[in-house]
Amino acid sequence: MVWNAYFTPELFCQFFAPEGLSIPLDSVIIEERQGGRFECTMVFDETGLENPNHGVLVECDRPHRFVGTEDVAAIDGTFRSTWTFDDEDGGTLITVVQEGLPDGVAGNPEVHEAFRSSYRKLGRLLGVDTAER
Repeated sequence: MVWNAYFTPELFCQFFAPEGLSIPLDSVIIEERQGGRFECTMVFDETGLENPNHGVLVECDRPHRFVGTEDVAAIDGTFRSTWTFDDEDGGTLITVVQEGLPDGVAGNPEVHEAFRSSYRKLGRLLGVDTAER
């Protein structure tokens, strides 16, 4: 179910952006295959400012792991993300490793909170309490 949330546009747009941002469904392009596009536009709810994300999947091993490169306007650069999904204690442990992030993004507490916010939204979408995870 967790994997499907990442690769079903109607689900993806409900959780992937942290609280305070949204993703219009019509901006989501997800092609679940090596070389496939992984794109969306995050919109700041308060200002309407748009942050387009354009990525390519370089590896896609359903339902265990995907790796992608991403161009993100807000950080003015390209980076690589590896997402791993492991069964753990009756749930799914999601591990994200990002490489090539610019200074000020890697290790930034606001970025960590944005991820936690997205995971809370994912938990609500899937009916799972993520508070203890």
